[in-house]
Amino acid sequence: MSKQVEIGKILSLEEIFSLYPDEWVLIVNPELDEELNVIRGEVLAHATERDEIYSKLSLRNGKSVAIEYTGSIPNNIAVML
Repeated sequence: MSKQVEIGKILSLEEIFSLYPDEWVLIVNPELDEELNVIRGEVLAHATERDEIYSKLSLRNGKSVAIEYTGSIPNNIAVML
């Protein structure tokens, strides 16, 4: 059973990784550090399949977004956005 988080709640990246392990997460209004890494934000959607997250981009209503994967990406895979 997936844990539910109150809509509109700002979570740290560590909390997001803890709540949604091995999932793709769509984060709206992300706060970024100087290197453009997500520090915190509001989870709009999460799913085990990347394509499910891309299909939910229309829900962002013009807000800035970030997509994070909370699992491990093998060293031999390149990710391009």
